Amino acid sequence: MTKRKSFLIAMSGGSGSGKSTLAEALLSHLPEGQAVMFGEDAYYHPMSYYGEPANEDERLALIATINYDAPASKEVDHLAKDLRALKSGQGIDQPIYDYDRHDRSKKTRRIEPAPILILEGIHALSMPKIRPLIDLSVYVDTPDDLRLARRIRRDVVERGRSVQNVLEHYLGTVRAAHYRYTYPAMFEADLVIADEGLPAYGKVCPSHEATERMIAPVLARLQTMGAI
Repeated sequence: MTKRKSFLIAMSGGSGSGKSTLAEALLSHLPEGQAVMFGEDAYYHPMSYYGEPANEDERLALIATINYDAPASKEVDHLAKDLRALKSGQGIDQPIYDYDRHDRSKKTRRIEPAPILILEGIHALSMPKIRPLIDLSVYVDTPDDLRLARRIRRDVVERGRSVQNVLEHYLGTVRAAHYRYTYPAMFEADLVIADEGLPAYGKVCPSHEATERMIAPVLARLQTMGAI
């Protein structure tokens, strides 16, 4: 008997859209062992991809030139290879990205295949090499002001950045990259979920009602497609 391939759900939306919160909520609604989360951000290029800076000043200067909000900042071939392996029933060793160092860790995360794979990230629906692997595409549509407010909260409270620095980054690269790469995918997604105002980031839990409303159409589509 041929083993059934894993079902891949790709979930995207702008930075601060609440896609990670929604993906985690979906994971919690599925039976244990039925699904596994797969973070797109693990595939940022290692620093060696851009060259080997001689000292810390050169490293910081190099980091400042990289647009982490563009798909080119990720190792798409590696991501596609790992997704194909998982869909065919093979385990993979996923990279781990160290955000503090802006570099890939020497450690990896072992991921075994599961009936459902949940890929989430700002470029999950924007990379041509990934699209043929996706069985269900979901876009979380969130107003810009809410996404920016969440990003400020995350970067200031959790990452120690200044509000001015966050705004300069947002206006300099984040906003432009969103409308060039991420936002257009909404018009081709199988499902578009209107944001309920989930308080993504921090230790504030969304209401049960809000989570249920946003998860409901995803679960209904999975049932219709025979994935659960």
